[in-house]
Amino acid sequence: MDCYRHLLRPLLFRFDAEAVHERTLAVAAWVGPTGQALLRHFYGIPDERLATDIAGLHFPNPMGLAAGFDKNGRAMGALAAIGFGFLEIGSVSAQPSAGNPRPRLFRLPEDEAIVVNYGVPNDGAAVVAGRVNAASTHGLLRIPLGVNVVETNTGRPTDPDGVVGEFVAAARHFCHGADYLTLNLNCPNTTAGISPFDDAGRLRELLQALAAIDGLPPVWLKFTAHCDPLRADMLLQAVAPHRFIAGFIFNLPPGKAYPLRTPASIVDPMPGTLCGPPVRALMDDTIDFWYQRIDHTRHTIIGSGGITSAAQAYRKIRLGASLVQLYTALIFRGPGLLRRIHAGLLQLLDRDGFAQLSDAVGIGYGEGTPEP
Repeated sequence: MDCYRHLLRPLLFRFDAEAVHERTLAVAAWVGPTGQALLRHFYGIPDERLATDIAGLHFPNPMGLAAGFDKNGRAMGALAAIGFGFLEIGSVSAQPSAGNPRPRLFRLPEDEAIVVNYGVPNDGAAVVAGRVNAASTHGLLRIPLGVNVVETNTGRPTDPDGVVGEFVAAARHFCHGADYLTLNLNCPNTTAGISPFDDAGRLRELLQALAAIDGLPPVWLKFTAHCDPLRADMLLQAVAPHRFIAGFIFNLPPGKAYPLRTPASIVDPMPGTLCGPPVRALMDDTIDFWYQRIDHTRHTIIGSGGITSAAQAYRKIRLGASLVQLYTALIFRGPGLLRRIHAGLLQLLDRDGFAQLSDAVGIGYGEGTPEP
């Protein structure tokens, strides 16, 4: 990781953030089976203590790639090989979308954060499903693959009457290739965090329509992070009849209103949503809030937000996340971060006397418990 941070990263950061991202995906897509085997050898730390089974899926470790990094499923093989326990690609919409105008990805090196305003550009569900189905048919990934689906960004306000059909049309394409789906209900880059599905009736309509799809895989709902008991009760009541809902993931609220080292004169003109370490406390509080309210026999939480170390991943797990996801940290710390997190998690399990990482989920921090 030091080699990446001190040699490669300074070189990459001389260039436009999105251009580097695109080139990284192109190189990763070029890596074939032999290269992927080498990546697994150098980056993997296989250990059954990190494994967990959720919604009928086996996750070899809890560290996943968050949606947004590989929007179109172009580099799934190489990304799986660097040590992730699962991948989530997308967001993918029923129709292709160019997303928002460029520039739309910005780095804040002093905060190890980024500001994202992509607007979910993607090749469309039919094209991405072709890649997903090929990977599934040939067993290329060896880990669960999730697809994050969203309404098509047309550059106009979301049509409340057509949005259910948009989600259903996108979801149908992935029923035979994806291991799970995530419904991105409140994408901050397309709806400013406001969604037609904030309405309980429309959310029920969506869930009923999905329930009628043959072969639907487990589904996680992704919505804006909040700790509002009334909103939480509304969503949980809507979800209650539907056994295919496996749990919840939290979107970041739109905006950049966090304490930052980067001067406001630099940050304020950037359009979009801030991601990275400054959001960590907000997302941890959200995990804790929701874990206290969900039915643990039915639902699980996938946590995210500012993870740069094993200690931070472990904190989210002890607060209630069964799995966690990375994105921003890869930009600032490189792919070697995963190996360091896995090794650190094993040390924390030994310290606290847990036989399996899943034993630590939701255990919290009682009096005298050392925080990581």
